[in-house]
Amino acid sequence: MGKRKKRKTDKDQGVTPELSGILRLKCEIPVATLDLHGLTGVEADARVRHFLASHRKSSKGRVVHIITGKGTRSDGPAVLPGVVDRLIQGDLKNDVSERAGLHGGGGVVLRIARSKVRSRSN
Repeated sequence: MGKRKKRKTDKDQGVTPELSGILRLKCEIPVATLDLHGLTGVEADARVRHFLASHRKSSKGRVVHIITGKGTRSDGPAVLPGVVDRLIQGDLKNDVSERAGLHGGGGVVLRIARSKVRSRSN
């Protein structure tokens, strides 16, 4: 009887699979982290705007983390995740090219846009 040949895989050949999309974004080491724990919604809004403005030129194409916390100590629903989401989807959407939630919740991973995207007016 013949011996079966073992099928070679990329792992056997020492090839590391290339990461893409959200997984790649989450695996990159951030150039900066902003921790918003303990701030009010108004304070967090100002800090996020300042943080992204300061990294807009120096960190194009790089990854930053914004830590919001889960809001477990808030009276009522969590405030900070909503503030950050509204900013990223609204006023600051042209400053961010990719985004993903941090593992376990409580923050976001952002890639700073390489160039500011202009809104098309119809």
